[in-house]
Amino acid sequence: MKQRRVSGGLYMVETLSETTPEIAAALEHFAITPRRIVLISPMRDRKGSRLSYRVDAEDGCITKLRQLDSAEHARRLLQLRAGLEAAFAPALGHHGCVLLEEWIDGTPLSEPAADARAEEAGALLGRLHARARDVDMPTTLSTRERRSRAISNLEILLNARQLTPWEAAGLRAEIARRDPGATAAVLIHLDFCAENMLIDAHGRLRVVDNELLSIGPAGFDLGRTFDRWPMSDAAWARFCRGYGSSAPAEPEAVGFWKIYAALLGARVRYERSPQRLDAVLRRLRRFAAGDGLG
Repeated sequence: MKQRRVSGGLYMVETLSETTPEIAAALEHFAITPRRIVLISPMRDRKGSRLSYRVDAEDGCITKLRQLDSAEHARRLLQLRAGLEAAFAPALGHHGCVLLEEWIDGTPLSEPAADARAEEAGALLGRLHARARDVDMPTTLSTRERRSRAISNLEILLNARQLTPWEAAGLRAEIARRDPGATAAVLIHLDFCAENMLIDAHGRLRVVDNELLSIGPAGFDLGRTFDRWPMSDAAWARFCRGYGSSAPAEPEAVGFWKIYAALLGARVRYERSPQRLDAVLRRLRRFAAGDGLG
């Protein structure tokens, strides 16, 4: 696909024919005549068919088109996002595997602003977990499959010499000790971090990347946030205070889910972004010693 680099590391699509056929079909379906299309996907060369575009239409409207891996995924995501509070960028419809979303203008969170908004963000995540689900999904999930994945990711890191045998043994012991066996299922975000948030023109906190929304354990969502959003201890305490003010229940086995999320993050970074690996390895070494799992 022919592209021209524009500001901020984004890419301008020169003509409609240079988008994917799925994006072109969605534009026609939603009767959007584009004046300007910009590819905004991060890691754009590694996301396969998952791409996001900002579309400036001839009528002045701005939207986002997000291409997912299947029409079923797009339909399911639209269903899960229906009726969420406005802090989460609304999903407006789908055509095939392409989701139409509201475009949110705003300022990315700086590190000081992110710390200052930690309690507010925690309360927002708690409200997401408290949201009643109108979908046919189990209310309780076994952890057996995820425990197996955690051990698999651990073995990959051990064999790659990113963890020592002592560290791997410590992590295995903590996984076995902290695994709850089963856990309650709620609506989870799985990418709830400052990187995916903006402050809009009205000063409101907005979450603009919601493609991983699914049903799963609340503790896993918190573990993912802990892995994806580096915070000071004080900011994490405020985040947890905010979360506790609105969440439906105390999250279960947070230490287990912190380890699970960190092993997942470390394996992905090892394979795709080695330059981002050191920080999560430091966390895993702390976890192997039983530290930081509260």
